[in-house]
This record gives sequence, structure tokens and C-alpha cells, in this order.
Amino acid sequence: MKFSRAIDLYIADMRAEGRINSPRSERSYRGALYHHCDDLSNRDPAYIGREDVKRTLRRWPHPNTQRKNRAVLVSFYDWAMEEGYRRDNPARQTRRPKAKPPKVYRLTRAEAAAFLAAAQTVRERRIAHIGICAGARNGELRGLQGRHFQRLGWVWISADIAKGGRQRWIPVLPELEPIAREIRETVATDEYVIPAQRWRDPGANSCRGDLLRRPSSSQALRTAVMELAVRAGIHAHVHPHVMRHAFGEHVARYAGIKNAQALLGHADVGTTQIYTGAPTLDELAAAIEGIRFAVEAEQTFYPLETHPANPLEAPTGIEPVYTALQAAA
Repeated sequence: MKFSRAIDLYIADMRAEGRINSPRSERSYRGALYHHCDDLSNRDPAYIGREDVKRTLRRWPHPNTQRKNRAVLVSFYDWAMEEGYRRDNPARQTRRPKAKPPKVYRLTRAEAAAFLAAAQTVRERRIAHIGICAGARNGELRGLQGRHFQRLGWVWISADIAKGGRQRWIPVLPELEPIAREIRETVATDEYVIPAQRWRDPGANSCRGDLLRRPSSSQALRTAVMELAVRAGIHAHVHPHVMRHAFGEHVARYAGIKNAQALLGHADVGTTQIYTGAPTLDELAAAIEGIRFAVEAEQTFYPLETHPANPLEAPTGIEPVYTALQAAA
């Protein structure tokens, strides 16, 4: 059996078992497996060894990417063993790469407030407020429609747009309430809250009805967030997931880790702890408030005479106190 055929059978079973629930997840799985297929020249998966797996993993220099794609290969070869195509799993015979903590720019509350205030258009206000005040992911933010704001005081992240099919309800924070009200009044249930932009594809977006029923692209959302950050005076690379981190980090401090996990839609609380594992920048600033290194000495020093030939050899000013202490001893 060709490896490409095995990939199709594996993806079909993963879909049927509910382990892959979105086109994006399927693309991610297929991407890793197709790279492996190219390295094997589409050979039968029954004749693949540990060195073949290691050769594919060397395609990705970052250990976190290696770790993620190794998990895909482990899952594939586990399936191949269950289906009787192999007797062992060559991916499990490789060492798991050591994960590196992700480097994410962390917004302070002042920066988050400045980011919200920098939004000028209706589109920008929706992006900024839903991203920071509801913690929606990139795909969730682009997939939101009018139907997700119909319940007063809540934002519904439905299973069809949520990662892993895990729907959740997010209470509307005070800053988000005017935006949610405006969406309920102006966006139809089947229209997108952040729709496609006509000027980016005028041929396809020929009329307003089509425009509102097509979601924004990921690149357009990313560009809008970066422009907002520059306007807010944030001198760092800010992308849509930074808004989600700002929501998760500050909500976890206020409402607790378990509530933050539910609001963020994480399957594992360990993922939520990545957002809150270290003190926030605001907490660090408050912790050292009042610390001074250049404290004025409380003692009164006597004026000392300076040698006219070499002023640098004059006493430091603390020697009279030291001499007095020696005499008292």
C-alpha cells in the first residue's frame, strides 16, 4: 500500500472517531504526513524505520514544531499498528524534543487600555474589544456571526468555530457591552461580525450581501491588529493571539485559574497556566515600588579639607564616622 493511500485512510478514521473536527486540524495533520511521505518516496508504511522518522523531524529546526509533528507521526503509526499494517511504531523509537516556553509579548493593563482606545472604525473596535475583552482565538474571531451575540450579556463561541469543537459562553465585560449591543442591532444572524473587505478582492466582493457573508482573512485580521498596536504606541510585534493572552492573563488573576480555563476554552488547565505561570508586568512593577538604591545617608558628615595639590586624594567623608566608632570601641 502506498503511503499516500494510508494517509487518506488514517484521516478518514480520525474524522469518524471525532479526533479531527475541523478543516484546519486536518490540514495540519496532512501537512506533517505529506512531508513524511515525500521523504519516503511514497513507500509502503510497513517498511519505515526510525531513521526515516528522524529524517523527517529534522525538517523543522524549532523543537516545539518537531514536538507537534512527532505527535502526529506517533498517532499515525499507532493507527497503522491497530489496523495491522505494522508491528511496531518507529516514531515512538525517537526521543521527544524538549519543549521551549513560547515567547509572547505580554500587554500590561495600560497597554491593553491604549490598544482599545486606538480603535477608530467599527471594524477596528470590534476586533480590539472582542479580542481583548472576550479572548477569542484568531479563527473564532473571524468566524463570529450575529447569532453568537443574540443572548443578552453573553458571547457564544459555538462548536463549529471553537477549537476542538468545545463551545463556551463568555460573559460580556463592561468595555465590550456597547460593541455587543451594536452587533445585535446591525448584524444579521448569518452575517459575519468581521467580514471580508471589498477592496482586498473587488471581483469576488461585488455586492454588500456577499461581502457580509464572507469572513475576514487571517492576514487581514493580523494586519489590523498590528496597525492598532502601532497607533497605541506599543513598540512590539503584536498579533491576534497577544489579545487572547491579555484576556487570559488578567482574568486568571481576577477570577482564578479554573474559571479562566473555562472562559478560554482550554481542554487542559496546564495550557491555561502558560498564560499565568509568571507574574504579570503590572505585578512586577507593584512588587518593587518604593525601592531606592541611592538613599541619602542619615549621618551628618563634617566638612573635610581638600589637599590643594591632589583633590582626588581627599577623604571620602565616611572616615570621621569610622574613626569615631573606633575610638568609642
